[in-house]
Amino acid sequence: MKDKFTITISDINGSKHYELHQKTKKIIVYFFLFVTLMMIAGSCYIYFLSHEVISLEGKKHIIVQEYSKLEQNNQKLQDEISKKTQEYGEIKDKINDIEELVGLTPNKKEKISDRLDNLTFTTKQQQIIFQNIPSGYPIPFKGITAKFGWRIHPILHTKEFHKGIDLKAAMGTPIHAPADGVVEYAGFHKSSGFGNLVMIDHNFGFKTIYGHLRKKMVVKAGEFVKKGQIIGYTGDSGLSTGPHLHYEVRFISRPLNPYNFLVWNNSDFKNIFKKEARVSWESLINMINQKFHLQKLQLSRVAQK
Repeated sequence: MKDKFTITISDINGSKHYELHQKTKKIIVYFFLFVTLMMIAGSCYIYFLSHEVISLEGKKHIIVQEYSKLEQNNQKLQDEISKKTQEYGEIKDKINDIEELVGLTPNKKEKISDRLDNLTFTTKQQQIIFQNIPSGYPIPFKGITAKFGWRIHPILHTKEFHKGIDLKAAMGTPIHAPADGVVEYAGFHKSSGFGNLVMIDHNFGFKTIYGHLRKKMVVKAGEFVKKGQIIGYTGDSGLSTGPHLHYEVRFISRPLNPYNFLVWNNSDFKNIFKKEARVSWESLINMINQKFHLQKLQLSRVAQK
């Protein structure tokens, strides 16, 4: 009897007795435990799936936003490609004009870079360009203390874009104009941090800026200057750690790397066309050559008279 137990069920009709084996009891207990564990496990799994669904919904929302941004960027890139394609066609047409002007037969199958390399300029043409566009060193070269580009400001200790180049110089070194122009500003410029400042507007949209000059100004606003003329002297005014020249070259207000213009000379004349692609050299040279051609025609007519 130890291996058995009795279950009694009573109702209005009487009582009934059922004898079950102990093993059956264990099976029933284990079954209920198993069912209970499965319900707990199922509840946990359902909770996990609900959490995953919420997480996936969040990721889906982020992906949809990123996709929308990518579509917008893609449209911008397509517009930019279309714009550049149009500009490329205009450049090719301008190169054709330059080649015809200097006596070359245009080869439209040749690459633009190769066609630029084939352009030749007379000494007189180069002289006109150098006279009107900044070239060469405004002071004797003694070294560079800060390059063009991003840097940590030596005094403010903040990250900034250095729009010019700092040339090493002793106090009072004469500064020479790198091209013909008119003085736009000469005096103390507090907001820029450059102290005593000179700004010169040159021909064809170019501008040069000279910072940290000595207090005594040599030129004044509105004065016309020639290439090689002294326009000031180096100093250490403004936010400066010592005497030097801060020198900038800009084209239609956009800062260019001055170093490319410092080393620009007759022997390296055409390399700047590739180094400073932001300047519309083709149309610029075309205009200069047209003016030069007209001057030659005028001189020829005067000689014939």
